[in-house]
Amino acid sequence: MFDEPVIEISTKKVTTVTPDTSIAKAIGIMEKSNFHNLIVFDSAAIYMVNIQDLLLASNPESHVDAFMFRPHCMHRDTLTIDAITELVNSGQRGAPVVADDGELVGIVTEHDIMRRGAESVILKQVSAAEIMSTDLICMEEAESIGKARSIIRKSNLGRILVVDSADNLVGIVTEGDILTKLYKPKRKMTTGEIKGEKGTRMEQPVSHIMNSPVITADVDANIAAIAGLMQKHDILAVTIVKNHDLAGIVTISNIMRYLHELREKAKIDLEIQGSIDAEYKELADEIIDTEVKKIARLVNRIHWIKIVIKKERDRGGLSYPKIGVHVKTPNKLYVAHGEPGGAKTVITAKGSDDVAHKGEKRRWDFIEVLKDALSSVRRQIENERGKSRRG
Repeated sequence: MFDEPVIEISTKKVTTVTPDTSIAKAIGIMEKSNFHNLIVFDSAAIYMVNIQDLLLASNPESHVDAFMFRPHCMHRDTLTIDAITELVNSGQRGAPVVADDGELVGIVTEHDIMRRGAESVILKQVSAAEIMSTDLICMEEAESIGKARSIIRKSNLGRILVVDSADNLVGIVTEGDILTKLYKPKRKMTTGEIKGEKGTRMEQPVSHIMNSPVITADVDANIAAIAGLMQKHDILAVTIVKNHDLAGIVTISNIMRYLHELREKAKIDLEIQGSIDAEYKELADEIIDTEVKKIARLVNRIHWIKIVIKKERDRGGLSYPKIGVHVKTPNKLYVAHGEPGGAKTVITAKGSDDVAHKGEKRRWDFIEVLKDALSSVRRQIENERGKSRRG
């Protein structure tokens, strides 16, 4: 689950500016390249600026150094799932990626995560209904831009849905729209722009700056598909509908937080009772780690996993393993037991060579029994998920 190094999904060809770059030039670079963040190099130090801060600058010819900040950076070998957690915890929408020596080797953003998320098997199993926000705030298209700005600031939602007089969804306006289309408009939006108009820009209808048509997805759509829409259209949210009626909204933050929570849930309380021989403990640990991750992908939450290892002896005096695996979820306890097929009934043949051969077989029986017990629990969970979907 997002277990590749973050450098693999990062943008490696990084566009940078210097602290004395004008705000107007920096904004031009960001808009042309569809960037939301820009890295600033000051000697050997790495800084960042974001477009929202720059658009609020009063003098476009002033320098970006007034708005740059020291960002949280992440190492190139950081797993993507851990990078997601770092972004969520830092409050940044992007982060510079560095090598061992601190050299800049890339930048990773939420949109890079969404590009990866569009291919995720995990997110394909999650519907919009499971993570969407239902706290929707709407306003009519004839209401003012000033009202939209006030609502967005007070609600701290970053966006507002726009409806017509019949409550049909006709557009969406974001904080970014107000910044780019109003404070730094590409077309004139002043009093008298429309014949007979006497109001200020803030008094103009929100329909002047809203995005329309709105990118939507059905309530049953999976999150991977929604992540794909975000990446394709360079948007931060997708409105969710059910039978053509508004049902909710999935934001890029919703998906990032969901992935962050998955990472936290993956920190499972694992208990091993019994001993594992030192000679193959490394292989056993690898198998346990791999199988536990597979199990964790199938359920929303695991309370604990217990692996019980016992050693029995056959009639020839050779030991063989019996392993029990217990997986506790909020709704059920899954249990599986494994032991070598027929091993407990095998009588050791006479002769030292045969005994040595049997002993070697018994030794490696442990690995096979461990795999079988863990995979048996996984198959139980998979079968139950299959039944619930068919039902």
